[in-house]
Amino acid sequence: MLRKKNREPDFNNLKLVLERKPTTRPVLFDFIIGDDKTRMLTGKEYCNDTEFDCVVSTIKAFDSAGYDYSPIIVRGLTFTKSDSSIQKETKSLNSGALITDRDSYNLYQWPDINNCDFSIIKKAGKYLHPNVKFVPFSFDGILENTVGIVGYENLCYLLFDDIDLLGDIFNQVGKRLFEYYKALLDFDEVGAILCNDDWGFNTQTMIPPDALRKFVFPWYKKIVELAHKKNKYAILHSCGYFEDIIDDVIDDMKFDGRHSYEDKIMPVEKAYDLLYPRIAVLGGMDIDFLARKSPEEIYSRSKDMLVKTQKTGGYALGSGNSIPDYISNENCLALLKAALEGYGERSYYEKK
Repeated sequence: MLRKKNREPDFNNLKLVLERKPTTRPVLFDFIIGDDKTRMLTGKEYCNDTEFDCVVSTIKAFDSAGYDYSPIIVRGLTFTKSDSSIQKETKSLNSGALITDRDSYNLYQWPDINNCDFSIIKKAGKYLHPNVKFVPFSFDGILENTVGIVGYENLCYLLFDDIDLLGDIFNQVGKRLFEYYKALLDFDEVGAILCNDDWGFNTQTMIPPDALRKFVFPWYKKIVELAHKKNKYAILHSCGYFEDIIDDVIDDMKFDGRHSYEDKIMPVEKAYDLLYPRIAVLGGMDIDFLARKSPEEIYSRSKDMLVKTQKTGGYALGSGNSIPDYISNENCLALLKAALEGYGERSYYEKK
C-alpha cells in the first residue's frame, strides 16, 4: 500500500476542496487510472476476471494511492453508435452518423435506463473504506453521445439545416443522462457526481457557445441542481478550451469543481488564479508533462502547486485528465507521493 498508515482516507477532505476551503493535508483527484497502474497499486489483490472484480480493484487502487473517494460507472446506458466510431485508441468525430434525418431518428433505438443495474453501488460499496464515498461518472456525456450518434460534421450541418431535429436528439440524450444521475444520487454511498463531457478543442468550443447554452447546458443545470438538493456535489470533467463558457459553468450550471487542464490551453497554475474562489480546481498536471518529464520535475511542480494553494484551498492535486498506462510508474508515483507528504514536507526526492 502506497498510502501512509497514518493518513486515513476521508471524503470530507474532498468536500472541503469542493467548498473552496483549506484542508489539513493535500488532497488528490483523478478521473481514471489505467489498468496497469491499478495493477501496480493493488499488487497481489489485483483481479480483473469479471466486471465487478475490476470495480473492486479500482476501489483498492484509489485507496492505496491516497484518494478520498473512488470513481465508478454503472453500465447499461449505452447509446448505439456506428462501428466505425468505436475504436480503442482514437476515433474520428465525423464517424457515427446513425441519425441524419427525421426518418432515421424515428428508427433509432434509444437505450433504456432500466438496463442499468444500480445495485452495483450497494454491492461495491461494501469494499469502500468507511469514510470514503463514490464519485460516479457516465459513459460519455450529452454532447459526446450526440456527436457519437450523428457524427460531428453532420451535427454542424444540423445546426443550420434542421435545428428542431437536433434539439430532439439532444433532449433524448439529455433526459436519459438526467435519469441516470438522479438514480445515482439516491445512494448514501455516493458523495458527488462527475459529469464527463468534452466541450472544446484547443482554441474554441466544439460547437458555438450559444448552441451549448441551448442544447447542453440546461440539462447539466438540472443535474447539478438535483445534486445540491441531495446535499451532494457536482464536478465537471470537460476537456478543451473553456474561457468563453466558464461563466456558464460557474454562475449558471453552478458546478462545484472543474477538472481537465492542458498546458497548451491554460496551465493549471494560471487556471487557479483565474477561477479561485469561484470554483474548485481539480488536477491539472498536464498529461504530456507527466509523460515526458522526470519524476523529480513532476514532484517539484506538484509540490509547488500544493504550496501555492495551501492557505486558500479549493485545489486537489492530480493529472490534467487521467493517468494512462503510457505514463511510467515512477512518474505516476512522483505525482502521488507529492500529495502523500504533508504540505510542509518536501523530502521524497531530496532524501533519495
